[in-house]
Amino acid sequence: MRHLCIGAGIVVVCSLHVGCSPTLSPADGSVIDAVATVGDSNAASPRAQNTSDDTEFPVRVQGTLVERGEFELFQVGGAARGQLWTVTNAGGPLDYSTFLVVLLDANRDLIMRQQVSAGQPLEHVVRSDTDTMFVGVSTAFGRAAGEYHFDVNVRGGYAVPPARGQVVWLNFAGGDDVAVHRRSELSFPRFDGDLLGSAYAGETAALKAAIVSALEEDYSAYNLTVLTSDDGPPPETPHATIHFGGYDNGLLGLADSVDQYNQDSWESAIIYVESFADYAVMELTVDEMGQMLGNVASHELGHLLGLFHTQTPTDVMDTTGTAWDLAGNQMLERARLEETVFPTGYENSPARLSETIGLAPVPKVDTARSLSKERALQKALLRSFVRDELRCGCGTCLHLDE
Repeated sequence: MRHLCIGAGIVVVCSLHVGCSPTLSPADGSVIDAVATVGDSNAASPRAQNTSDDTEFPVRVQGTLVERGEFELFQVGGAARGQLWTVTNAGGPLDYSTFLVVLLDANRDLIMRQQVSAGQPLEHVVRSDTDTMFVGVSTAFGRAAGEYHFDVNVRGGYAVPPARGQVVWLNFAGGDDVAVHRRSELSFPRFDGDLLGSAYAGETAALKAAIVSALEEDYSAYNLTVLTSDDGPPPETPHATIHFGGYDNGLLGLADSVDQYNQDSWESAIIYVESFADYAVMELTVDEMGQMLGNVASHELGHLLGLFHTQTPTDVMDTTGTAWDLAGNQMLERARLEETVFPTGYENSPARLSETIGLAPVPKVDTARSLSKERALQKALLRSFVRDELRCGCGTCLHLDE
């Protein structure tokens, strides 16, 4: 067991293993209950306590992390919409250590993720009230780290960034010197079925239609507009771009970043079309091949809108499913975080997208429900296959913490 320390007006929250629930009393008599989970992402859920009215800030969280993948989770009061939460390195300017820090709400849904060091704090304006806020700390880049000391502070009265609808432009027209995620520039020809194999020659229009349909279906509940190069040049107003072209040895897609809360509406992703030619041996129909490309495009777009990888096979952002996983249609749902994101917690994609780009202003047709039974089975099979490939097929995760 570790102990409470009080000094210079800072309440120090120290951690215990799951099952211990100490009462920590700062100088003014208010109470903070803290529970820490160490190392095991399947450990029991911490007991939530609503201390938002009593907690005195700043609060200090500290401990030691040594093993790869080890983490600690601290329960630190409640949070209200419009509060600015900051987590800063309290070790001083000469402390060069870096740790992965997250904010999780009462349901352990991810709110914010940041590499925190002496010169890089975590800062986030809370979008929704939560009875309990958890501060999670883990070893950065999966390496051993050592001791950490962070100050958690809260200030109210901040404007909550409003949800902003997003336009995405699908580039089927080819590109010159296209750079995504700081990779070397790439040039590629106009999208054509021939690039996928002889079975798809002359089927370019049908393939593009299937890609667009997949994206529109996955994001039908949200304020997202899909345009393509067939509609005209890219709009002059803010928009994301998804390029379709090129080849990569080992990747199917790559996004500029995981842009939390869609801070940059102009980012890009690329779907390496020629990499899909390897799957021609599966003898997929034109519609199936188009669906496969669309699945990957939906995944990469999710990164541009701030979504991280998950490990729930029915989720669009999953990377852990198998080719034979027939759990059903993939969709944007609440799903367990992939351990490279953080060893515990969930990505609540519907909540995050609702806060970030908003819901669709006009209800859209539920295309999923209009599918025939045979078509739905085909989609499940295809999404399962793509999930298996995305383990190494999405390059965004490979550079998550650069």
